[in-house]
Amino acid sequence: MRRIIRTGAFVRKEIMQVLRQPGLMVSLVLGPFAILLLFGSGLREEDPAVKTIFVVPSDSRIAQEVEQFAQAQSERLTVEGVQQDEEDALRRLRRGDVQMVLVFPENAEGTIRGGEQAQVNVYHDQIDPLETQAIQLFTRTGVDEINQQVLRELVRSGQEESADVDQRLAAAKASVDALNQQLSGDGDAQQQLQLAQGDLAGLALALGPSLAVLGGIQETSGPGESAALLEAYQAFTASSDQLGQANDASSIDAQQVSQLADELDTLEQELETFQSLSPEVIVSPFAGSAQRVVEGSVQLVDFYAPAVLALLVQHMVVTFVALSIVRERELGTNELFRAAPVTTAEMVIGKYVAFAIMGAVIATALVLGLIYSLGVPMVGSWPIVLTTIGLLLLASTGLGFLVALAANTDSQAVQYAMLLLLASIFFSGFLLSLERFRPVLTWLARVLPVTSGVVLLRDEMLRGQLTQPLHLTLLAVLAVILFVAAWRLFRRRLYAS
Repeated sequence: MRRIIRTGAFVRKEIMQVLRQPGLMVSLVLGPFAILLLFGSGLREEDPAVKTIFVVPSDSRIAQEVEQFAQAQSERLTVEGVQQDEEDALRRLRRGDVQMVLVFPENAEGTIRGGEQAQVNVYHDQIDPLETQAIQLFTRTGVDEINQQVLRELVRSGQEESADVDQRLAAAKASVDALNQQLSGDGDAQQQLQLAQGDLAGLALALGPSLAVLGGIQETSGPGESAALLEAYQAFTASSDQLGQANDASSIDAQQVSQLADELDTLEQELETFQSLSPEVIVSPFAGSAQRVVEGSVQLVDFYAPAVLALLVQHMVVTFVALSIVRERELGTNELFRAAPVTTAEMVIGKYVAFAIMGAVIATALVLGLIYSLGVPMVGSWPIVLTTIGLLLLASTGLGFLVALAANTDSQAVQYAMLLLLASIFFSGFLLSLERFRPVLTWLARVLPVTSGVVLLRDEMLRGQLTQPLHLTLLAVLAVILFVAAWRLFRRRLYAS
């Protein structure tokens, strides 16, 4: 009973010491919430448009295509001008008037005919590595869009050219039909063979260039809407080549000619279908759609809110514990504790309970504020969220003991707490995913209680399930290890001073 009373005395002491500073309690609850509120209300979900200048050669056709490309990218780009002076555009970029300059090549057609790719240069003034990666991604997607536009023009040209071969196709069909009739009759099959060979060669010559472009597109992007046309054309050319090699009508198989007539009918049908297709569908037969399997809508503020909660809980408890222990040492209270009938375990447990209670109150207020004021989703289990916060409080209290035992003054305790806060911001997954770090740093980051807290709270609040349940065990193990270390080191420091 006496142990409980003595332990309770330390609980009451720590709680009353904090309650004597009501302004501190208000700032601890309302301060972080106000910051999150400003962050959430002031943040834009969409990426800001980048001020851009397009530098194009004097060729008016290219300038027109660039303007069409700029209109297609209007959500990401704010076009400040389309001009020919590259040096002027770069000067404006260096002055900060614009953020990006896109320079299209001179004589692109000549470069391509020479067997080289025409280079589109993108200049920017970003120093943020993430923004730099975004611009590199935009460059690749933008160039891909330009290439797609060129392919669309080729397909559209092929469709127009294929529409001009209707007469050739009709003549080839008539010649093949006449040849088929004369092979089974008494007509001059040799003369008709020569006519059919000429008509078939003219048809193949007319269709070849445009359908060769389609063949290249098919090899790059896979089977598309024009696959049937290409197959019909390949079958036609194979049969036509066989007929074209024949010198004597008597050596021709009538069944072969009938098959060629059927292939011409199929080719005619597929040509009609090809001419009715959209060039966009032929060039880009696939469309992508990204869908998230997580329930509800997760905004940028929602993603950061659980991490901020875990970070604040750890920093608050570490600072409270460190300042409390250092202050007792500076005031000479430890001398009284050594002479009093109280054990180290009772003092440590009392402080643990006191700061766990205060931390739980503040954490509960923050959680309720996030969910019911900021609208942060809570799709998971309350028991798991509360267990995570409880373990985080216990582990953070032990971490606060270690900070206090390493410091000799209040200012040192504050400095060490701030260093721990910076380490937690950079290595806990708050700003960057742990997968971005090297394995050694990843394992060192897991020593921080906030790392597991961020993973668990994000998963349970936003996903509704724990994708990494091992973090719950790790957090519990950290809490036990830090408690044992705090108790042993506090006892050694207390009786050694």
